[in-house]
Amino acid sequence: MQVALIFGGKSAEHEVSINSARTIYIQLQKLHHTIFLVGISLEGRWYLQDSIHSTIQENRPLSLQPGIGLFENNKKLPIDVAFATTHGYQGEDGNLQGTCLLCNIPLCGCDTASSAIGMHKDLASSIFSQHGIPTVPSVVFSSYELAHLDEKAFNNTIQKLSNTLFIKPENCGSSVGVKALHAPSYETFCEAVYTAATFSERVLVQKLIEPVVEAECAVLRLPDDSLLVTNPGKVIDPANENTGFLSYDHKYGQVDTAHMQIPSTLDPELERQIRVYARTAFEAIKADGFARIDFFVQDKTIYLNEINTIPGMTELSHYPTLMASVGYDLQQVVEILLNHAIARAQKERARIYTPPKP
Repeated sequence: MQVALIFGGKSAEHEVSINSARTIYIQLQKLHHTIFLVGISLEGRWYLQDSIHSTIQENRPLSLQPGIGLFENNKKLPIDVAFATTHGYQGEDGNLQGTCLLCNIPLCGCDTASSAIGMHKDLASSIFSQHGIPTVPSVVFSSYELAHLDEKAFNNTIQKLSNTLFIKPENCGSSVGVKALHAPSYETFCEAVYTAATFSERVLVQKLIEPVVEAECAVLRLPDDSLLVTNPGKVIDPANENTGFLSYDHKYGQVDTAHMQIPSTLDPELERQIRVYARTAFEAIKADGFARIDFFVQDKTIYLNEINTIPGMTELSHYPTLMASVGYDLQQVVEILLNHAIARAQKERARIYTPPKP
């Protein structure tokens, strides 16, 4: 196959995306595919890359033509399918997915709608709740409300949630821009909210669940169209006590890095229920291809935290570890996703989108 590996992007998770691309690139080489490296700069511009660098090389600009494909100069790149390791804004929120669809480039993973819903945590939680999945109690602040944030809003939030809060951008990932607050004042609340707002149009304020076990499931659409949902793994974060949550540094750093414990050692009934919730959540937002779904467990209470429609694929990432625990190495996962994307695109092209004749 001729595969476009898309990475980088106008996102706070730009570096994570590049690291994930390095891992996927190795798998594509092992599968003997022809690889086109497509780097997206921090300004959102697309460039063809000779190799994967820590910064996007900007000497070979690309252009996209709706209905046709991806071009360098006036030459169309012979792409069969694309694999994106992009995260966050414009990469995981439906924008990239819709762009590829418009340009007739089959893309692995979730489509435009499910990516957009999954990225916007409050929208996703509303749908999960409608399907009977417990979610973390939360309040979302719109851009208008952020511009008029006052002590009344702060007091109403405390009254509705608790005096321990978790504040984060509503459509960002990798624990970027997040803050845990214990007994917050109006001043510390505003500081955390406005920090989160620099990464997202809306800010999500949640009840801080403590003490808590963090558990994650991996989901993969198999060739027979069934869903594989792994048993949950438990997140072991040696440095959690310093911040109160799984931070960006703990996920991707070199010291005190968080990792998966498999099996989770959770009660078997809790594990079963987590898997049921993971499957239900995946189907509820019309997800496809693959995803990682994250949960909080407090005693015997389960909360679905969020769904990641493009999970991290670095050497330290949890999705590959979870899939390996059920016998699927990353090479197999990548090949399944490539074939699924092509098959889905063929079905899409066979549908009728022309108006009926009078």
